[in-house]
Amino acid sequence: MIKAWPLAAKLSGRAHSLRGFTLLELLLVMALISILACVATWGGRHMLRGWQLKRAGHQMLEDLKAAQGRAEMSGSLTMSNGTLVMQRTFLVFDPDAQSYAAYSWQDHNGDGVTEAGESAQLWQKGLPPGVFFDWAPGIDRRACSNINGPPGSAISFSSPTYAPCDDRPCIKFDQHGFSVMGPGAVYLSEGEQTLAITGTRPGHFTMCEWNGERWQ
Repeated sequence: MIKAWPLAAKLSGRAHSLRGFTLLELLLVMALISILACVATWGGRHMLRGWQLKRAGHQMLEDLKAAQGRAEMSGSLTMSNGTLVMQRTFLVFDPDAQSYAAYSWQDHNGDGVTEAGESAQLWQKGLPPGVFFDWAPGIDRRACSNINGPPGSAISFSSPTYAPCDDRPCIKFDQHGFSVMGPGAVYLSEGEQTLAITGTRPGHFTMCEWNGERWQ
């Protein structure tokens, strides 16, 4: 005669071992999943903002060099109505609109003064979403040079009253690609991280990043 009780005992033990999670265990698992999801979301946003900032910095650096190159290729003079007139290339920043634009100026009346109606916009670029002309808290050194002292303004190039600058920070390039109006810097930030682009009078542009203690 075959005894069935050992098989019944095994089945009973297996059912006991597969009884499932308790309510407390389920709550703990759900809490862990929520924490991991929050960390992943925050990390993803942080990475995206950092990528946007670097994209803005590299794009602006390329645009500065493009405007500089155009000034060199165009030269100092051009023909207008059968007369040689002076010409220059400008890069104008608009801090309120978070944008910048390139302009071509030609001295149509030959008086050597930049006047309204003598400039034509070549192109305009805006900063990526979440990126601004600004710097993050705690920065106590001047852009790229690491000279002690906080930045004075987000864009430190001079702001002449004449067109096409019109009281906005701008760079005027001569036929050699030099900055006629002196050196300056542009700070870009997404709130936590900061990049800076500096320009010298000879027209040398450098991009650096704040590492929490100094520019590198």
